[in-house]
Amino acid sequence: MARDQEVAMAMQAEEFQQAEAARAEATDSPGAALRMPDITYSVVDPLWGEVTTTEAPSAWFRLLFCCCPCCIVGCSTKEAKRAWVKFLCSCSLILAVLQVAILVAVIAVDGGMVSYEENPMLGPKFNRLDEAGGKNAAKILLQGEWWRLASATMLHAGWIHLAGNLVVQLHAGVQLEVIWGPTAWLVVYFVSGIYANLLSCVLHPDTIGVGSSGCLCGLIGGWLSFIFITWNQTLPSDIKMRNAQVTSIVLSILMVLVFSFLPLMDFAAHVGGLLMGTGTSMVMFGSRLQHTWYRWATIVSGTVMFCALWISTLILFVEHTTVQDFLLNICQRPNCP
Repeated sequence: MARDQEVAMAMQAEEFQQAEAARAEATDSPGAALRMPDITYSVVDPLWGEVTTTEAPSAWFRLLFCCCPCCIVGCSTKEAKRAWVKFLCSCSLILAVLQVAILVAVIAVDGGMVSYEENPMLGPKFNRLDEAGGKNAAKILLQGEWWRLASATMLHAGWIHLAGNLVVQLHAGVQLEVIWGPTAWLVVYFVSGIYANLLSCVLHPDTIGVGSSGCLCGLIGGWLSFIFITWNQTLPSDIKMRNAQVTSIVLSILMVLVFSFLPLMDFAAHVGGLLMGTGTSMVMFGSRLQHTWYRWATIVSGTVMFCALWISTLILFVEHTTVQDFLLNICQRPNCP
């Protein structure tokens, strides 16, 4: 019996030695070396999808993907083609095309762009923008042309003004349209823009205002509100991206507020858009909260904010704003009598 145990132990020891020798030989052999799994890196866009690389993306790659992801994605795959279809059919792009066409038409009617000294934004005379439907507090209040609050969002002072807004609209705007859906996106966009022009009439009643900046500020304010509403619904793998988005949005808001004090910038419209976008987003997306109390608290708070902003600003404009008669007949030299 003892003899059998010794034989068995000897055989096990021999098998162990053979296994160790085979493992050592495999490790030393270049052809049979153990390979570590490849590490992959990815960047993600809600519309254009995920781009995966085996090397860490460079700063230029990330910047290009952030500013113009379509340049990275291309159009060779089915996913890329579907993304292009969504982009080409998006409200963001359709509005952008209309805004470009309107600016071209206004410049054409004016006989071309005026000099940089007359319009630093490289566009038409400012009186042409008023004729085309720019924000004019006097005509809105005294002549009842309330439609100007909406039409001004489709006008721009010039190509520089338009290009700056379209960069935001065709990137962040398209992303939000994919996440929110076109209906919610259009509501936040135009409600914010119209209110922004109304607040501008109260705080800057003596100026002509144009541009979609108020609309875009509304999207930014609505985006921040939406992130906080869906905070606990973020997947663990998306937490870093969510936190990066919050940081980016907060920095964007700070930049907007700082640049709003520059010449030709409308501080009132920017702040009005941010506030109205936040309130509108709370009303529209508050139902996504899972906790009943938080859901209703968010919806009610957003509704109160929405109504308070509109009612108070309308009262201030109609009852307490003094407009200048010269805004009823704007002309620009040499056409002035």
